[in-house]
Amino acid sequence: MKAFIEEWKLLISGKLVFVMLLVPILVAGSLGYVFKNNQLNDAPVAVVDLDHSNYSRQLINKLDASQYIDVRYVQENEIDPNLLLYNERFLAVIYLPAGLEENRIKGVQSNIGFYVDNTVGQATGNLRSAVTEIIATENATLAGGGLKGMGMSDSQVTGLTSNMLLQQRLLYNPTNATLMTSVIGFMNTVMISLMGAAALTIVPRLREQGRLKEELQHSSGLILRVLPYALVACVSFYLSIGLLKQIGGLRFEANVWQISIPFLLYTISLSLFAMALGWSAANPGKASSRLILILMPSFLLSGAQLPVAMLPTSLQYVSNILPLTWHFKFLRGLGFKGGSLKYFIPQLGGFLILLSGLLLVIFIQIALEKRKLAKSEDTSAVVEPVL
Repeated sequence: MKAFIEEWKLLISGKLVFVMLLVPILVAGSLGYVFKNNQLNDAPVAVVDLDHSNYSRQLINKLDASQYIDVRYVQENEIDPNLLLYNERFLAVIYLPAGLEENRIKGVQSNIGFYVDNTVGQATGNLRSAVTEIIATENATLAGGGLKGMGMSDSQVTGLTSNMLLQQRLLYNPTNATLMTSVIGFMNTVMISLMGAAALTIVPRLREQGRLKEELQHSSGLILRVLPYALVACVSFYLSIGLLKQIGGLRFEANVWQISIPFLLYTISLSLFAMALGWSAANPGKASSRLILILMPSFLLSGAQLPVAMLPTSLQYVSNILPLTWHFKFLRGLGFKGGSLKYFIPQLGGFLILLSGLLLVIFIQIALEKRKLAKSEDTSAVVEPVL
């Protein structure tokens, strides 16, 4: 009983009691908000309309009317579907061939292309079902009960009842391999833990050793301290993905030199993010405890666990301040889909903006730290009396 009382007094004497009460409530509330969309409605879709007919426009309107489909772009000329899927602007591309309306009138079968980005399979399930149902409905409306009685042949009846044949292709991850989803997500979580823990303690370690004031005189040198961790982490990414490709059969089609640019941008951004977050800690031990502030948002909002498109709109904007969000854009677009870096100029710009913002935050922290040290020196200086 005495031990119980002692522990109880220790618990209520500090902030731990409030942490134990409030953190589970905050976690439950945040997770409930993040996962409130258990399915993706209005999935962004691009349509390549090569028929340019009244019927093709009617079909596009019917597709857009579905609650699971949002036709955001219509291309009038022929284009490679990969160009529309590389940057994750669209989850699928529907190809309407030339002569679609004419073939429908004549009872000749037309092949409609349906290219689905299956790197995140759970985001396209309802989309695929909706497109299939609409095509089936269109075929059913064309069929009649007495077609054979009108003297039509079996081939004509087949052409009318199955006028359009949907040819669906699951791109990039047709077998829903967990290597491209859960394993990659877990690997990045481990990398954040290792690299973030090291970068978090840089400034607190210097402060504890009494060297921070000297380091602040060379701001660029302080920032360069993150580069060793970033370079080692970049090499580690190469080795890890190579091992997954050789042993697990991971589909990874990126150019070795092109993928090094976003990899290095990611590791540098993550190191700077961790440095800024751990800056105000009094010692390395207290800084290490802040690692959860990097892990939890990255795990929930970057697309590692849940597609960013399924998040609430406000959280989709918040996810852009996380280095892991941009890392996944390049990992999927270049690595899994085999796109070229030239198609990712806007994403590179976004990554550089994030990197510039992190540098700005650190320079502000440097200026504030210098002011704080100067103020402490002024208050501790002894002024000798003038005789």
